[in-house]
Amino acid sequence: MAKSSSLIFLAACLLLAGCASSGGPYERAVEQYGRGHIDESVSQYRQAARETPLDPRPKFNLAVIYQDEGRLDEAEKLYRQILEKHSDYSPAWANIASIQERRGRAVEAEKSYRRALEADRDNPWTASQFGFFLLRAGRLDEAGPVFEQALKRGAKCSNAWFGLGEIAEKKGDSRAALKNYGRALLYNPSDIEACVRSAQLRADTGDRDSAIGLLQRAVKIDSRRGDVHFRLGRLLSEQGRWKEAERAFEQAAKNGVPKADCDRELSVVYAKLAEEAAGKSDPPDMGTPN
Repeated sequence: MAKSSSLIFLAACLLLAGCASSGGPYERAVEQYGRGHIDESVSQYRQAARETPLDPRPKFNLAVIYQDEGRLDEAEKLYRQILEKHSDYSPAWANIASIQERRGRAVEAEKSYRRALEADRDNPWTASQFGFFLLRAGRLDEAGPVFEQALKRGAKCSNAWFGLGEIAEKKGDSRAALKNYGRALLYNPSDIEACVRSAQLRADTGDRDSAIGLLQRAVKIDSRRGDVHFRLGRLLSEQGRWKEAERAFEQAAKNGVPKADCDRELSVVYAKLAEEAAGKSDPPDMGTPN
């Protein structure tokens, strides 16, 4: 499911926010991470972990970086080290669960997610993580109440709204799905997946103008999503907006969509543009002379 990778990092984002600017290694690590300087950030997190061994945050954020890089053994080792001293540290339990799930150990993952829920009864992120786990397992009727629980913890939890949107979509309730995806976008305007799914639902009901607007918003959020450019191109073609469609398919080709697929669509677009150009160049009909 598209949302799962971002969920791993939400706990880290919570820990990265609101740091004091005292200039210590932890603060420098946060700053370097925010600038995209991952190696420097790792070095500073390691130093912070050595200097403040009782603070779980440096090890946790370091483990999240490792997890993102696919270094799962190293990440899990750090999470376990945190739990040795902080047995109820909910974000560590949740991320261990995500590693266990990735390795196909679903029973262990569920136990870890539930441990995370028990350890933190206030944070909506923990509940939404577990909700997505249940959703990925196809346990929709169990996932719904968990997402509702997340919203009781925090009504602005965009991930929970997205989860409820996906459940509604899978159950064929387009109206509820659109409402919930809309809430997800309200509380997280950068949620590209909510944009894309809303656009598809709008297109399915014939509301192509709204669908195009949502896809245009999506490509502004992340211009590297070739699949979104391609979907946008097709909708623009259906409306005869050939020049805009041309740009969309060209962007799709630049961002990973197979060239053959883009060339097939562009051949139609170029033909229509040629027809339009020919029509504009025809001399006006002056009528039959007397």
